[in-house]
Amino acid sequence: MSIEDTSTPDILWYIGAVDGEVPWDPRHRYPSTFEALREQARVLDRLGYYGALTTAREPISLIGDTEHLRFLVPEYPGIKPPALLAEQAQVFDHYSGGRLIYNQVNGADPVLARYGRFHSKQERYAVSEEYWTLFRKLYLDDTEEYHGRYFDFGPRYKPAIGGPRQPGGVPVWGTGASPEGIDHAAAVLDAYLTFMGPAADMGRLFDRVRAATAGRGRAMRFGVLASVIVRETEDEAWERFEWQLAQTDPESVLATVDRNLTSFHFPPLAELTSDDPQVTERIEALRAGRLPTRSELEFAPNMAAGLTIWTAAEPPFDIAGKGTGNYLVGSADNVAARIREMSADLGIDIWILSGWPSAREAEITAELLFPRLGLPSPVAGTHATSPR
Repeated sequence: MSIEDTSTPDILWYIGAVDGEVPWDPRHRYPSTFEALREQARVLDRLGYYGALTTAREPISLIGDTEHLRFLVPEYPGIKPPALLAEQAQVFDHYSGGRLIYNQVNGADPVLARYGRFHSKQERYAVSEEYWTLFRKLYLDDTEEYHGRYFDFGPRYKPAIGGPRQPGGVPVWGTGASPEGIDHAAAVLDAYLTFMGPAADMGRLFDRVRAATAGRGRAMRFGVLASVIVRETEDEAWERFEWQLAQTDPESVLATVDRNLTSFHFPPLAELTSDDPQVTERIEALRAGRLPTRSELEFAPNMAAGLTIWTAAEPPFDIAGKGTGNYLVGSADNVAARIREMSADLGIDIWILSGWPSAREAEITAELLFPRLGLPSPVAGTHATSPR
């Protein structure tokens, strides 16, 4: 399926406390400081990124360092009462001028248990649909009392802080690939996100989401998350990719593989299998105590499975088929071509990118990719040259 769209995509980056040349390996991390987070935010704002995916803890403290950058903030529905989240959102938008987006996270059992939430996966979607419906009303100052299946509260006074509200409410972005997750997305989300994988796989998933959304008379935006290493030439980009792998201690990866697989209901590494011969090669490499090679990781032109800072919590090298560590790697011309092709063919209009060190890779990416994607070019020569 090809979906032509002449508009330019919205490009977001990632802000996080774990940073460095090879930050998934503790030996190569930078010290974690608030000033480092502020610098990441200032750089993204100056470069013209649409927004930044963040953790839940820092964004409101970074408002004063930015003027235009939107903050995509994760939220587990039900952890906070919907009235409390609405009030927090009103405060954030009052002081930021309406720059908040929520990243709806359905969550995994071990994570939600920390917060005292023990609903089944299917029931979590029902909780979420009621939660976000209420949140939108409360954010727009609906003060009526409510008695529902999962939430009850009495009448509310209007908040003391007035100021701007996003006219349609705070956008809610998120994911969910199971039948229940897709139905939930069609009911709740303003943008559907997925990790980058083979284009055909993403296309089939997006088609199912589009059909479910159309059945509810709604429209949906689509976004993709990927890490990126872009340079002037192919050789420079792949050299950087392979250099980061070479600096990675296999033991730092292997130490968490079984825990991460089982937390997502996959068998341990010793029992894990795949129908994909290339993924099987990655599994066998890890069983042998080594990291996979480039040939075992590159699954399409300029696309490869890799390591990210969330490797500590997710299976590495996409051995579980979740796409969590997938990269765009290559020359500026080729990476831009891949983004344009996938955007046109699949109807993608949001790209959430990441790279490390965060601020430096954001500068390199903006300088090389933005002009090729039809976005305003940052001031030339602003990035620090990578050592690799």
